[in-house]
Amino acid sequence: MSWHTVVPVRYTSLEVPVTMPQSVYSDIGHIIAIGDLHGNYAGFHRILERCGIIDRSGHWCAKDTHLVQLGDILGRGGEPGKIFAMLQRLESEALQWGSRVHVLLGNHEAMSMCGLLMYNTMEEFQDLSAQNFVPSLEIVDGFEPMVDWRPMPLASDDPEVIRRAAQTASVTVTAVTVTASTVTAAEKLDKRLDMLGAREFRAALSPWGKVGAWLLEHDSAVSLNGNLFVHGGLNRAHGCQPLDALNARVRKELGSLVRPDTERDTVLRRDGPQWNRDFTLKPNDERGRELDEVLNYHGCRRMVVGHTPTSCIDPARKGQIIPMYDEKMLCIDTGIGKTYGGNLSALRLGKDDVSAVYL
Repeated sequence: MSWHTVVPVRYTSLEVPVTMPQSVYSDIGHIIAIGDLHGNYAGFHRILERCGIIDRSGHWCAKDTHLVQLGDILGRGGEPGKIFAMLQRLESEALQWGSRVHVLLGNHEAMSMCGLLMYNTMEEFQDLSAQNFVPSLEIVDGFEPMVDWRPMPLASDDPEVIRRAAQTASVTVTAVTVTASTVTAAEKLDKRLDMLGAREFRAALSPWGKVGAWLLEHDSAVSLNGNLFVHGGLNRAHGCQPLDALNARVRKELGSLVRPDTERDTVLRRDGPQWNRDFTLKPNDERGRELDEVLNYHGCRRMVVGHTPTSCIDPARKGQIIPMYDEKMLCIDTGIGKTYGGNLSALRLGKDDVSAVYL
């Protein structure tokens, strides 16, 4: 499938053409992968400069290099609007250097595109507005957020993970403790929508918004030089299929305004590519065999994931990239977001070597 293949994605009331990117690349000179950003624009800029992706003026300067950002650009504060604007510009500039940018969809992108803003803040709302991403509210007439959908249990819902995370300063207890169950998802959303800029933010992330439409052109998983990149993880149920098919399915689900179904929809399932934490938080021999099966299906040597802060995998290694399953899985969510400690890092993958970059 070529980079410029255009397919229609049908919504409830309109049809929008979406550019589907290529999912598999080989013979790339250099790969730089960066985990969850959660709005840390300044940190992201520093990482890119340290890795030689951009120059001091912030423009692309790397030849034959693919940059992979593993999703969760927004959520829990920060300046996601500045990051979106920068990535959109860098996508264009990279092509002039024989390079590419891959922005993968995380669970926070998925939630925001569904109108679920429980983990977003007024700081994010205002930043998106400042970047001129906010459309007229007239275009969202009739768009109702899916307030009765609640994400499947996350790592932060697990008391054991909360206890372990509390042992390290990289993730505060307040950052991982969920609201009491007596507060419904609808009530949490109502509180967010009362914040200045929240409704405009939701419009910008809707399927036809300036950010939402751009995100719909991006993938959930890509294979580069035999490295499989995905936000959460790919198990055999979702991973043993062509990446083009997986990416198209997630894209279709996010582009549809029908009520989501946590049993049917890949993008909402706890074991789906945006949410899976079974490999990182429940490692065992069977998980290792499952990982081998998925990697063998795609002809890949390793899987690179974000989503789970590495301090929740091993509190003693906070802020570090953690290899698992004999280095067949690399976990690179070191907590770049300020909420998680601002631990700046990147993964550098050459054709024959792999190294971590820490700032």
